Amino acid sequence: MTPQRTLSACTKNLITVDGLEFKDLDGDGQLTPYEDWRLSPRERAEDLVARMTDDEKAGLMIIGSHYPANSAFLPNAQEGKVLHDEDFWADKHPMTGLEYPEPMLLGPATDKSINERHQRFFIYRDNLPARDLAVWTNAVQEIAESSRLGIPAVFACNPLNIFSVVPAFGDKDTSGVFSGWPSELGLAGLRDADRVEKLAAGAAAEWRAAGIHKVYGYMADVASEPRWARFANTFGEDPQLVADYVTATVRGLQQLRTGESGRRAIDGVACTVKHFPGGGVREDGHDPHFAWGKFNNYPTENALYTYHIPPFQAAIEAGASSIMPYYAVPVNESADQLPRQYWQSEGTQFEEVAFAFNKTMITDILRGQLGHTGYVNSDSGVLDAMPWGVEDKTQPERIAAAVNAGVDIFSDVSDPSAVREAIADGLNVDESVTRLLVEIFELGLFDDPFVDEDAAASVIGNPQAVAAGHSAQRDSVTLLRNSSDASGAGDGPILPLDRGATHKIYTWVTARTKPELAHERFATAVREAFPQAVFVDKPEDADVAIVWVRPEIALFTDDKEDQPLSIDPRDNQVDVDRVIEIQKSVPTITLINVTNPWLLGEIEPHAAALVATFDSSPRAIIEALCGVDGGPKGQLAFSFPRDVAAFADSPRDVPGKFLGEDYAYVDRDGNVYQFGYGQRL
Repeated sequence: MTPQRTLSACTKNLITVDGLEFKDLDGDGQLTPYEDWRLSPRERAEDLVARMTDDEKAGLMIIGSHYPANSAFLPNAQEGKVLHDEDFWADKHPMTGLEYPEPMLLGPATDKSINERHQRFFIYRDNLPARDLAVWTNAVQEIAESSRLGIPAVFACNPLNIFSVVPAFGDKDTSGVFSGWPSELGLAGLRDADRVEKLAAGAAAEWRAAGIHKVYGYMADVASEPRWARFANTFGEDPQLVADYVTATVRGLQQLRTGESGRRAIDGVACTVKHFPGGGVREDGHDPHFAWGKFNNYPTENALYTYHIPPFQAAIEAGASSIMPYYAVPVNESADQLPRQYWQSEGTQFEEVAFAFNKTMITDILRGQLGHTGYVNSDSGVLDAMPWGVEDKTQPERIAAAVNAGVDIFSDVSDPSAVREAIADGLNVDESVTRLLVEIFELGLFDDPFVDEDAAASVIGNPQAVAAGHSAQRDSVTLLRNSSDASGAGDGPILPLDRGATHKIYTWVTARTKPELAHERFATAVREAFPQAVFVDKPEDADVAIVWVRPEIALFTDDKEDQPLSIDPRDNQVDVDRVIEIQKSVPTITLINVTNPWLLGEIEPHAAALVATFDSSPRAIIEALCGVDGGPKGQLAFSFPRDVAAFADSPRDVPGKFLGEDYAYVDRDGNVYQFGYGQRL
């Protein structure tokens, strides 16, 4: 006997057939094939596509940022409401600051989005409390369910579980609401893919409790240029390690079940793995968000398949629901990368258009060679802000070029009119729409789109998930060197610290982003950890100093034309002179938060101990310094370069791990800070 599937409905009736209940999504009183949960997702999707209008198909092919009525991100926020009911149009791109050729819809009204524009994929970028988030997603689902065909909404988001001392727009929008992990570099430092898979499974439960169904992540990019601003969001520089961690996150987040006849069900969160075929190949670190960083030039023969594609193959084999190509344009100045059957002609290796418009890379290689069967999700802005290689085309022509290349949905688009125009001009989108619907059916949203608002707060940020994340933050802390004082003389290593001792402690934080807030939170954690200590205002009055150095490369501020990016802490708003002054006056435990492999030649030699942190909480860091659960356990997922010359002379497509023994930094004790390094207490 077929077991009854769980159903939830608000505006549509249930019908009974063969003793089983189904949702009457189209309201005709009959069991339409796409309403029949006994059929496969593909069968249901193909039936539904045949019933959709061109306007409905166009709306399904866009995914844009969407906000609750009272969002701080909206200039026309509406207090006291749940659903936003006024459109907001912008003249400039919110990330790049570039002017749009014409105003863009960035803050759409919910009812218009669903019933007039027929949009169903939305990006969540806010920071609502748990119950408020569930209330909002349910309210949007109610509008979607009441529509002609009852197609549910899908909410996507950047990773929600990366902790941040200073939350920021983008990858850390919701820090403090969900359980928190260290950064991806920190996770990779754990060297425990099984543990990360369990963390991801816990996160998936949090997401689904909130009504969020899709993650833009994780990044399968191999970090091969240390100056790239997105280095911190990678799992490091080793292709196999990155592949292992991408596999773990896909498995843990998606909770994929495969039933009879290969039928898939995603019980967790669908993953959009990015950025195919690898975004780490950056010239001088410049990112293809900008015209001066748009080229992927591969100087090393076979680097693409040797270093950069393997993690994407792993993602596909793990069942990743979708893949996102990067903005970049491959160029024919490159050394040989592709098998000859994929060359454009005898003398031309690449079609020099961005990967989202590149049929060879998407259809022939991603789908044909690597075996991806899900959909392809463009990165944000490929139609208006970063249309590299197709600048001479109109937006409908760009859409047609991307769809014909293999793209199925366009990110950060809330107005489907250009997609509708492309369809009117003859573009066939049925296969793209089918792929998108398959994911929605696999997620079970046509049958059960609503969440328990009262239970959301007990699942999101639940104690077990928070504790597991905190433990990972603590264990990711990486001990680089442990001496007694700045000279190396003394009775023994300075770590671990004794929490019961009556130290005289001086704390200080030097940071690019909100240093006062970072210091306040750090100092509070230190005071709580050492209740017997005396805290002094001058380092010369202390027995020990704990200094947290927090440099940062800001993508949309630092990446400028004709200006080289830098991994020197001095160039990233760290007061290096003050750090050295403190180190020389008192034994100093120097912590450096790693978003990029910083140049350590100035801050390392005078430190009593040098410790790498990876966006862990101050409490987790202090616990590691005190030896809780054995203290720091991290191993570097990358190599710190010796100096500027080490990476200036290296190819951008080969990770530091493979550049020889002279690449990595050597500290005053002779330790080599290369991939895999990390001391223990």
